[in-house]
Amino acid sequence: MDDHLNQLQLEHAKLMTHADLARKSLSELHAQVCELEEEVQMQKLVISKNTEGKREAIRRPCFSLEHYHSGYQDLRQLLHNQ
Repeated sequence: MDDHLNQLQLEHAKLMTHADLARKSLSELHAQVCELEEEVQMQKLVISKNTEGKREAIRRPCFSLEHYHSGYQDLRQLLHNQ
């Protein structure tokens, strides 16, 4: 009976050790998740800024092209009417 009780106590101690290690691992993983979430947010911000810059870089030539195209159409119509 004492051997069985000792065996159960030893098994309980091992289980408690494993549970503590699991809690520690869970805590570490949670910290990593938090760090990665922050990094993702920073990357999203950088991507957003880059995207807006690209949009602006496309918008400017389009505006200029439209301006010159409109001027060309006006000149063409003026020459055609003469």
